This record gives sequence, structure tokens and C-alpha cells, in this order.
Amino acid sequence: MRCKLCNNPVTNIIDSRNNWEFFHCKKCEFIFKNESDFVSREDELKQYNNHNNTMDSPGYVEMFEKFMDATFDEYIKDIKRVLEFGSGPGPVLSELLKNSGLNVDIYDKYFSPKKVYEGKKYDLITSTEVIEHIENPKDIFDFFASHIKKSGYLALMTQFHTNDAEDFKKWWYKNDPTHICFFRPHTFEVLAQKSGFKVLKHDSKKSILLQRI
Repeated sequence: MRCKLCNNPVTNIIDSRNNWEFFHCKKCEFIFKNESDFVSREDELKQYNNHNNTMDSPGYVEMFEKFMDATFDEYIKDIKRVLEFGSGPGPVLSELLKNSGLNVDIYDKYFSPKKVYEGKKYDLITSTEVIEHIENPKDIFDFFASHIKKSGYLALMTQFHTNDAEDFKKWWYKNDPTHICFFRPHTFEVLAQKSGFKVLKHDSKKSILLQRI
């Protein structure tokens, strides 16, 4: 087995709690789940339908407000058109973006499946708590690159692992059966180099901002 991102050898991590296998690349710090342990599309949708967060959920709204402030607020003057990629059943972030005066499209493979992004390029694409569900991150980065204007921005949120196998075995975030990919800031550096981005900043915990070059 080799890494999906950098093709270097990987080591395996056995999650005895859930009886799942993961693969860990020490080179690019990417961790990914064995495909044999993926859930079905039906079970994936059931899991997503448990996310009943709306604009009436103060904690959820606050999380996105902090994400906006921490990642791209200082660049907001450069942003007019936004794609929220993977909006989920309650597109709270898109409402906050609209309230900031931005023109926002939303896409979600289950809840907003119309491909509104076709033929368009955006100043910003946001994708929050999404990339950990995607089997091939390199492919989605190529997609992002094809729909972001030169010098435009990509803002991502996903929990970063510690790069320690024993920590990973005890980590709550990997227990969601639909989470199949896990990242570090360095992993995003590798993805950025392969897809025409550069990393502008990250918080070392869960959010990162990249720029199309």
C-alpha cells in the first residue's frame, strides 16, 4: 500500500474500537481509511441527516462566524462571488456570507446537487467539515483549482490530527463512520503544490486558507 497523495510507503493503524483499518503516510502526514471499511451511500446519507444545525443554533452559527473571522475576513474586500462546497442540510455558512454582502452559490451532492458551479470561477470557495469525507482529496483540489480565479481563495475546515498513531487510535474525530481522510497543515502544503495553490495561513487545529497561484 502506498499513499494516495505522494505515493510513499504507508504504515497501518488498527482502530480496535470500530474494527477499522487506516493507513498513515509519514512523508505527507496523510491518514486515510481502508476502502473495505467505507460505509454505503445510504448509510452515509443517514449520518448526514443527523446534522440538524440551522441559523437557530447559536453554537453552530458562532463556529462559522469564528471560521470566517479567522480565515478570510482580512481578504473580504477582494471577494464578491463565493461557492459553498458541501453545504449540508442546513447551509448556515452561506447565510452568513450573504449577510456580509457576498454573492453565494451552494452545492452539496445530497442536499443541493445542482451543479451551479459549471462554467463559473469564484473569488472564494469554502468547504467546511467536508474534505474528510472525500475519498480522493487530490481530485477535489483539482476541481477547486478549476473553479477559483487566479489569486482567489480556498477556505477549509477539518480537524487536524497530531501525526501520532497512538493519539489517532483515541481520537474522537475518526469515530464518525463517514470520515475517511485526515490531514495536517503539511498535508495541505503537499496538496497545494500539486494543484496550483499556496498556503496563506492556518490555525494548527482545524482551519486553513489557501490561495490560487
